[in-house]
Amino acid sequence: MNSRAEAAGMRRPVRHAAVWAAGAAALALVGCGGGGGDGPGTGPDVGYTIAGQLSGLAAGQRVVLQNNGGDDLSVAANGRFAFGTTVSATRPYAVTVKTQPTGQRCTVSQGSGNATGPVENVAVRCENVAAGTYTVGGTVSGLSGAGLVLQNNGWDSLAVGSNGGFTFGSTMAGGATYDVTVRSQPAGQSCSVRNGRGTVGTAPVNNVEVTCGNTLDLPVGDWKVELCTQVRPGQWGRNLWRVTRQADNRVTAQMGAALYSSSTCSGTPTIPPPLTDVGTIVFDRNASTPALTAFWGLWTQPSGQSTRVVWGRKNGRLCLMADQTPSVFPTAASVESYVDLVIPNRLCYTLE
Repeated sequence: MNSRAEAAGMRRPVRHAAVWAAGAAALALVGCGGGGGDGPGTGPDVGYTIAGQLSGLAAGQRVVLQNNGGDDLSVAANGRFAFGTTVSATRPYAVTVKTQPTGQRCTVSQGSGNATGPVENVAVRCENVAAGTYTVGGTVSGLSGAGLVLQNNGWDSLAVGSNGGFTFGSTMAGGATYDVTVRSQPAGQSCSVRNGRGTVGTAPVNNVEVTCGNTLDLPVGDWKVELCTQVRPGQWGRNLWRVTRQADNRVTAQMGAALYSSSTCSGTPTIPPPLTDVGTIVFDRNASTPALTAFWGLWTQPSGQSTRVVWGRKNGRLCLMADQTPSVFPTAASVESYVDLVIPNRLCYTLE
């Protein structure tokens, strides 16, 4: 490893490896012969209304529903509701709760299927939760397969089968901390969590974002190391890698620092320019476990020196490791075993 690689934040905690510290959208189609909505016909361009009944919503409260991960519908009274956008004949629909009302939890039954006619039997039922407790949830996007299981604080598991809102079954007291992770990845996809950790306040948590993509989706963006260290009196910082997608299998990377006035590195950071170019990574293989996606590739530094690397992405964290030929980590399971050792040391990166 040359001095430039050391400057790029690489560490060597084991013999061979180093951690780099650092929908279907509903279609508003016009039915055949000018018909639409609930009109007659069975052709593929017929649009059917998705509707149902809301019950149990407390006075003065409001719940936001979604269909197929979009078409938001804010409902403030019990009774019939109907989405504004119709669904094409035989196409799927999936009604979820995007935003929970304060002091209540609403659940959906009979909320998914294929639209073979106007749908009127979706049932949304709201119930009160214990005083001073609140739900934790958010939205899922990009999901196309089965098998996604989310988890809060390592024990409250939730299977998610469609895009749109989700809410964990257990409520949490104000002041309690939550930590949403992916327990099981869906078939053929990799999902990551944003805004997944925090402290419950005095309202439901609705802003957790779970984004899914195919296993070739590369981890681009501003990744900041979890470890917060003091830079100078009154200033703290986290190493930063800015990863930019260039092609389906190639990224460029720059390194810098995210600076904070808080000793916990919270709040909006300052990222002073210029960032340092650390080269190009071309990935030639990827594989997944139920919770992790691994990317193997060749890192070419600006000096022209090249070395093998492996990146492991798990539960919203990205762990950057040096590799060799043949690989020190030949399988996704071996990558995950090492990542699980590294994560507690806060040497992996997050997008938050």
